[in-house]
Amino acid sequence: MKVNSDWRIFHWSSVKGVASNDLSRIVGLIPLAGYLILFNDEIAKLASFDTIAGVADQVASPFFLGGVAKLRLVFFGSLFILFSYLIFRVFRPPVLDSSSGDLGFSARVEDSYSVYEIASMEAQVYSDIWKPRTKAFWSVLGEPRARKPVVSGYRPDVRSAMFTKHGDYIHFLAREWWDGMMHTFRGARIASLFSGVTGYILLAIPTLDIAQAVLRDIFWNF
Repeated sequence: MKVNSDWRIFHWSSVKGVASNDLSRIVGLIPLAGYLILFNDEIAKLASFDTIAGVADQVASPFFLGGVAKLRLVFFGSLFILFSYLIFRVFRPPVLDSSSGDLGFSARVEDSYSVYEIASMEAQVYSDIWKPRTKAFWSVLGEPRARKPVVSGYRPDVRSAMFTKHGDYIHFLAREWWDGMMHTFRGARIASLFSGVTGYILLAIPTLDIAQAVLRDIFWNF
């Protein structure tokens, strides 16, 4: 049975590292930078950063970018990161909030999921629209696994007996389902990832420009 899996960098679990972190949550950077650029020309004129680099008057600026250009890069970089964060929050699978990996989710299923929830998960995995994601679940001793439910007939009062008999199967089922959730809304995953990466690049450019100017000044006067 053919397994369909995107590159891991495009899974929701990887996108989360770019779109939902401490920096992406500091959305105050966006209105702050916007006000500095759009509504306060005096601050924009003062943002030459020459003082930071120790540049004396009448000396050519060591920066490649002007102060206004830096502020604009901060503004648009922050805006791209905000878009990345919002896309992630809207389209991410809810299970990602409680489980960051398939093994952790598998353990959580064993600890707290009811027979009904496991049977519902199994029904989704065996549905016609489900795309197989993991070889560990769909290959049994080198043979394709038949799409035949195993736990759907169990009652809630025999949950422990179900895990005793089918514990390994349920663990692999949980990992297959979790991996499938990491593949939902492919367009949103790609948009969130590239928007976030673009934002970080735009934020890095003025930082690198300031760093190179300061380092040039330090080593020139050393």
